[in-house]
Amino acid sequence: MGSTNFLSFRELRASTKKIDDMLADDGKIIVTSNGKPKALMLSLSEENFEETLALINQLKLARAINNIRLSAQQSGASEMSLDEINYEIAQARKAKRKHLAVGEGNV
Repeated sequence: MGSTNFLSFRELRASTKKIDDMLADDGKIIVTSNGKPKALMLSLSEENFEETLALINQLKLARAINNIRLSAQQSGASEMSLDEINYEIAQARKAKRKHLAVGEGNV
């Protein structure tokens, strides 16, 4: 494999043959906009298509979980006791039931 290829959106529109060559060379292209990475193109085959999508989805899930953990740490929610968490859940459920009941009364 060669070095990672970078291609601007402008070049992307004008260079389909170049894209094919770059993907064949390294298997990936980082697409840029104003010099900043915006997208990733990967070489795929019928054999690895679904596996690759599954891996990307796992990565997206891991990123989402990390963001939730970071947010919980920043807000202090990660320090809540189980009783505090259960209380918050009960309050949210109570508010949801109240909202649904009010909505049903307007029908």
